[in-house]
Amino acid sequence: MLITKQFFITDEYTIYHNIVEHEKISKHHTINHSKKQYAIGKNHVNNCENRHSLIRPWLRMFRGVSKRYLFGYAILYQYIFNYKDDAADKILETLLNNCNIKGA
Repeated sequence: MLITKQFFITDEYTIYHNIVEHEKISKHHTINHSKKQYAIGKNHVNNCENRHSLIRPWLRMFRGVSKRYLFGYAILYQYIFNYKDDAADKILETLLNNCNIKGA
């Protein structure tokens, strides 16, 4: 198994304190918003916060999403956000590439 170590940047939220112990995380830097710190050089968490601010209104149209299926909704939104007009084609392509059809 190949594991690529990642550089992880988060805000100061306490759930991230032990993230460096994860096998895929090599370094963890914290952007401390409570101290009016919003970036360290080119490192910031604005992209993540931006996506969160976009996905919440999109989820509202479903009038409630079960926590059990939230991951699926997030993946669907990821395709819609990343591929825009080609999202349906990419979703279908991904589904077909991941199907194990025997005898075909």
